[in-house]
Amino acid sequence: SNSCSRMSKRIRRTLLEEHAQARSKLEKIEEINHQRQVRRQVSQDERTNISKHKQLTRKKNKRLLLSPKTSFAVVWKCVAIICVVLEISQIIFAPMLSGEMTKMPLDKFLSKVLLATGCEEKVKKAVAPSIVVPFMNEFTANLCTTSSINQTWLAVVRVIATILVPTVNAIFFLDVFITFFTGELTPSGSLVPKPFFARFILPGIGLQLIVNPTMIAFSKLTKRAIELAIEIGPSLSMHVILAFAPFTVLLYDNILDLVFDFVEKQNKIIS
Repeated sequence: SNSCSRMSKRIRRTLLEEHAQARSKLEKIEEINHQRQVRRQVSQDERTNISKHKQLTRKKNKRLLLSPKTSFAVVWKCVAIICVVLEISQIIFAPMLSGEMTKMPLDKFLSKVLLATGCEEKVKKAVAPSIVVPFMNEFTANLCTTSSINQTWLAVVRVIATILVPTVNAIFFLDVFITFFTGELTPSGSLVPKPFFARFILPGIGLQLIVNPTMIAFSKLTKRAIELAIEIGPSLSMHVILAFAPFTVLLYDNILDLVFDFVEKQNKIIS
């Protein structure tokens, strides 16, 4: 009986120790779960900071480098070549179309090519700007015919020429940046920037700044801005710059984000 009593006490003590150990483990697990719940309860400010940190890290890892094999790069190059052909044609065909050796304006060149009637034309001032093209304040009447179809075609050509001029100028201007930020592919398929000479000098941004026709207008605009700043005085000019600086920085950041996302999507299509 004594041996049975000792055996039962030993079993009871063993069970109590196992129960205490199990309870201790359960308490530890509950404490760990509680700590996990506390970690998950992130404040709104912390979430905003985490989101901003991820965006900054993503922006730092981005490269503003477009692959030359993307559909956008190929289409843009074709459009730019067409604009260059138009620019060269204005110089080559000027003696035949206008009888002068100087380059023809693009709107007059297109009008001569698309109309090619050789008839006398009379320029009339419009009573009010056109609704379709508000900056068209004059129109040309063809004196060779009174046909409404011919007169309509004449108006259509004038509208096309008037709209195409700023479009071509914008393409020439943007081509400077797109050419600069377009990389090249190595034999292994990696996208890398162009060599220094090809990117910055020939046929890079140096040549673009010399031969690009929009650079003349841009230089005139810069000169006019400097003259205007001198007229109104440096103090007022600085106040204007400081007033518009926040909006300029905000606009720059938003445009840069859009460009980064666009370049990243274009490069992912062919990767």
